[in-house]
Amino acid sequence: MDGVYFFRSFASYPVNKRLDPGDFSYCFMVRKGNLRLTIDFPEPKSIDLAPGAIVGISGLAPHRIHSIETSGEAAAPDGFLRVPISEQIDAGSEVELLLGVVPSEKMALGNLIIGPIYLSHESSPECARRIWKAAEMLDEEFVGAGHEYGQAIIIRRIAEIIVINMTRSILENRGDGDGPEIGMVKSRGIITAIRAFLDAPLDDWSVDRLARMAGMSRTKFAEDFRRIVGRTPMQTLARMRLTLMARKMLTEDISVEAAADMAGYSSAAAFIRAFSREFGVTPLRWRKLQSADDGIGAH
Repeated sequence: MDGVYFFRSFASYPVNKRLDPGDFSYCFMVRKGNLRLTIDFPEPKSIDLAPGAIVGISGLAPHRIHSIETSGEAAAPDGFLRVPISEQIDAGSEVELLLGVVPSEKMALGNLIIGPIYLSHESSPECARRIWKAAEMLDEEFVGAGHEYGQAIIIRRIAEIIVINMTRSILENRGDGDGPEIGMVKSRGIITAIRAFLDAPLDDWSVDRLARMAGMSRTKFAEDFRRIVGRTPMQTLARMRLTLMARKMLTEDISVEAAADMAGYSSAAAFIRAFSREFGVTPLRWRKLQSADDGIGAH
């Protein structure tokens, strides 16, 4: 697991943060404080995080990490302060975190499709215990250490322990529904197609074009995509495109008509219907709700 690294962070309330976007995955561990993770993809979801919580999340997914009580948060979210893993942080901080970063396109895409992986001592006691034990190993190895010999190897091994136990937690808690299949990231063709879409989400995509990108027949691609992701290719791409438009409507303050045109819909009415099916409210209502929650609404 090359390129993985860890850092510490701390904050005081109110918190309104985001993790830097990119082709990597995060392991977000809460040592102290209570926070809420809000995501848009693959489904709108909020997860309350208490001390001991562990979350795996893709840098490709739009998200926000904020105080549970959001009143008074009037600024756009900013990044977390990054403290080297070898240094202690302010013991008086209200929020204390440990974050791991895996710069892997494969893992980022896997986490994007699965959605956030959430563990706690209640939901996955053994896996959570092992992951926090790995965090203690980081403390023992690095805090106040005056040497660097072999530390890169140790970081990789600790990261592997964390990833293995996060995977175990998924297998332990997976249901019998129609959700995505575990082990999905083994399909290089599907990853290639999703990556191509992410690079140009507003292009004129079709199942045929995606199948060609994947090097697969249309039928094989559609079947594998549905089995792996839990949705059809076009349902998934529509969801991702609508999520992008929702964020643009907040951060760039574009109109519903402009968003509909950018997203390739024939009319604003068609865009509103599609948006309402996915998010449960109209675009204007969604923007109003988000703006009331965030102060300015960007996340």
